[in-house]
Amino acid sequence: MPVYWRLLSEAASWEVIAHRLIWSPLVILALLLLRGKFSGIAASVRLLAREHRQLFFLFCAAGFAALNWWINVVAVQQARVVELGIGMFLTPLMSICFGVVLFRETLGKLKAWGVAAAGIGIAVLIAGYGTFPWIALGVSSTWAVYGVFKRVLTLDPWISNMLEACLLVPAAVIYVLWLNQTGAGHFLAGNEVLALALIGTGFVTSVPMIAFAYAVQNLPMTVFGFCQYLNPILTMTVGLVIFGEPFNDAFAVPLALVLAAVACFAVSEIRAAKSPK
Repeated sequence: MPVYWRLLSEAASWEVIAHRLIWSPLVILALLLLRGKFSGIAASVRLLAREHRQLFFLFCAAGFAALNWWINVVAVQQARVVELGIGMFLTPLMSICFGVVLFRETLGKLKAWGVAAAGIGIAVLIAGYGTFPWIALGVSSTWAVYGVFKRVLTLDPWISNMLEACLLVPAAVIYVLWLNQTGAGHFLAGNEVLALALIGTGFVTSVPMIAFAYAVQNLPMTVFGFCQYLNPILTMTVGLVIFGEPFNDAFAVPLALVLAAVACFAVSEIRAAKSPK
């Protein structure tokens, strides 16, 4: 995704987010129609009308998702993709903590050591970075909280993703219209490639969100937490190799500690799989 956001660097970060909110529910709706699940949308809306608690969870999920998207785009625009990758490495730690505290999931000794190592990594990052690493901490905390709200939603993951985006569509449309009215917008403003790229945000948003929703509703949070490391690895690779960002000493120790935490978790899972049931 960072490469795609770099293509949209001409547009302001919130304009990009607004288009993600506008186009992603349309993509999901089309996929739902292809899968013959349109009737499920009406049933979900009726459920939300009856159960205000679920509607509240959906609003919260939508808000934290939009904030997380904004941080991702800002990180690319400010050339802080490596820090973004560090934050993505920290996200599973927060998911694990929420799993233990909110869902009463248990940690073995080795996993507990892993969580401790990752926690020390956060402390080292904050102490040694020079400035407050709000990109890293913001992207990790908002996505972990989003995962909590998705966990307690009882809606179909596809429908849930579409409806949470729909909740914010009116505000997004008003914002895009206002930008175009003031001359600050970039959609249909003479750059057809950029306009198509803004529409394409619906596709690059929908697929990962659907996969995330299925995983978070079907895996224990403690397992799900440490299954999220492919994305940060790819993100850091893009920042270092494609964008040429520096990897300084402030990143080295925290990353080593987080990778040690991943190793602890992996060994614990392998042992559990081999033990007789």
